[in-house]
Amino acid sequence: MDYSQALLDLRDGKIDEINVTPETFSDFQKAWSEFPYQNTVKGIAHRAGKVTYVRSK
Repeated sequence: MDYSQALLDLRDGKIDEINVTPETFSDFQKAWSEFPYQNTVKGIAHRAGKVTYVRSK
């Protein structure tokens, strides 16, 4: 998955959420660290290291 594009799509309302698992976290982290709009997205932690990222309201 292209997490950089997914983060932009999430910010723009084109998608509702991004689901990240422990296996995909390192790929997501690279995109997240370069994402300039981090304050527009929030993460919701779940069990077993899963995180759902949604738009902040």
